[in-house]
Formats: sequence, C-alpha cells, structure tokens
Amino acid sequence: MSVKRIEHIDVWRFFAVALVILEHFLLFSGAGEHWSKIVTYSLQIERFGELGVLIFFSISGFVICSALNSEKNATGKICLSAFYTRRFFRIIPPLWLYLAGAFLLSKINASQVITSAAFLCNFSFFEKNCPWFIGHTWSLAYEEQFYLFYPLLFLWAWRGGKSSRILIAMIGLILSALTLIYFKQIFWADYCIYFLFLLTGCFTALLPSYWMQKLRNLPFWFWLVAVVLLVSLLCFSPSDVDGLLKMLCYPALIQVIVFGTPTHFSPIKTIFEQRSLSYLGRISYSVYLWQQLATAYYENMPWWLNLVYLVLVFIFAAVSFHYFEMPCQRLGTRFSNQLKIAKLNRLEPK
Repeated sequence: MSVKRIEHIDVWRFFAVALVILEHFLLFSGAGEHWSKIVTYSLQIERFGELGVLIFFSISGFVICSALNSEKNATGKICLSAFYTRRFFRIIPPLWLYLAGAFLLSKINASQVITSAAFLCNFSFFEKNCPWFIGHTWSLAYEEQFYLFYPLLFLWAWRGGKSSRILIAMIGLILSALTLIYFKQIFWADYCIYFLFLLTGCFTALLPSYWMQKLRNLPFWFWLVAVVLLVSLLCFSPSDVDGLLKMLCYPALIQVIVFGTPTHFSPIKTIFEQRSLSYLGRISYSVYLWQQLATAYYENMPWWLNLVYLVLVFIFAAVSFHYFEMPCQRLGTRFSNQLKIAKLNRLEPK
C-alpha cells in the first residue's frame, strides 16, 4: 500500500521554517538588545526553533519512505542508485549555491565551505569550522547521514512486517539514547534522538491504510489536545527532562499534529488549503538556507533591517525555486528514471 501525498505537508514545512527564523531573529539578530524580555523566554524560543527542525525531520522521513514504498509496490524492486540520484539533485545544488554565495560575500572561507558541503557540521569536533553562516547545515548533515543507511533499513523492513520492523529500530534508537545519556555521551544520544524523528516519519508512512485513514480523520478535539500538550511541554518542562520528552513524547505528538491535521474541520481546512502558505512551504528549503544571512547579527544595524533582508530572502528563494531548483529536480528525476529502466532491463530474463 503506497501512501498518497498529503497536501497540507507543504504548509507544515512553512510553519517549521518560520519557527527556525523566529528563533534566529529573536535570539541572534540583535533584536534582544531592543526587547530585553526576550532573554527571559530564550529557552522556550530555542525549543520552538528546534521544534521546526524536528518537524522537518519527521516530514522528510515520511516523504522518502512513501516514495520508496510506492516504488517497491509498483516494481517489486528498489533502485538505490536512483534514490541517491534524486536526493542529490534535490539537496545538493541549492546547498552549493548558498555556500558559493556566502563564500563570495566573504562570510565563510574555503575550509568552511568544504566542511559544510561534506555534511560534517553536526559533529562537535567540527564546530569551530562551522560558524554562524553555515552552522544551520547541521540539520542537513543529519538527514544526509540518515540517507546513507536508511534504504538498507527499508529493504530489511520490507522483508518482514514493515511497520513492526521500523518500530523495532525506533525502540533500538530510544534504548541506545538512554544508555548514552546514562554514560553522559550527550552528543551521541542526541544523534540517536534526531534519527528517531526521521524514522518516526517513516513509520507513519508505512502504517496500514486503515490506521492511516484513522490518523487522517482524527477528531478536532483530539488533535487540539495534542497541540496544547506539545506547546505546554515546550514552554514549561524542566531542562533536565527535555531529552526524555524528545524521545518518548515529541515524536508521537508531532506525527499526530502534522499528519493528523484535521483538514475535515472547516477552520483548519481554510488555513491548510491556503495556496500562498503551501507555496511558501515548497520554497522553504532555499528559505532555510539563505535566512542565515538575514538573521545574522550585524553590528550597529537596526533590527528592522533584518526583516527587510528576510523579505529579500523569500523573493530570492522563489526565483531560485523556479529557475534553479525545479530544473535540477527534473534533471534528477530524468536520471533516476533512466537508472530504474536500466536496472529492470538487467533483471529481465534473456
């Protein structure tokens, strides 16, 4: 059973990038110098900014797993070279464009370009080589590293109970993270936790059609309770339990909130069927990359100028999406299809 595309996911992509931008603007652009109360709520602002990334991870896991599931159902095979080709043309060209732009603007040096392009900014020992202007590529690093082993995990899951085997892998990540926290290996514990969100999105994509339909038709009150609970935990939970909540509560809550969005409820449907919001979600990848320039701290620059820069980022992202990203994605799809056809031809009996 392949999972059909859920249209409102693009709106959630926009909300996710908006949370990241809000965090960067309030905490790092210098806005805090004008609104002193921001410091009081800095922990909550950071948590909501991270929530944006966790939503991205969940959506990414869902989308790539849905695509692989559809391919497996249609052909009985998975062409890994085609998968990596699609990922390359989706992720790499916009990243390289941003890195080239930041380099030409003298915001980063050649060594830093290489570190980011190699997807190493999530490792603490590369932290000094990942300053502000490429620091946000830590999230891309987690995704790309996940893609290295995920297709193999998917194929393993397909040989048995798909959802149950993914669930076993998720439980394994949780137990690994708990063990690492016990031994005070916080970086590697976080590594497992971030992978957990990608894998949870995959688990949702592989749900049987019956359960997926139940998720899509959740009562509004149930969805609202999940939203209120997540917001309350982000605002009021103590710091020493935040890691446990990210493992045991946030993945499930995000699945319910994002993939169970009650678009059958008219007011919610009105929001999530807004074409403008959906479009902003489609260009959100470039927005995420380039907003780092707009939300940076520039000495003696008024905060409102950061907002002007953000408007320019959205305009640039729209142009980039139509004239750079989409052509790259079409090229990737063409190469991917050629690889699939070549593989099928090789497998056909002579």
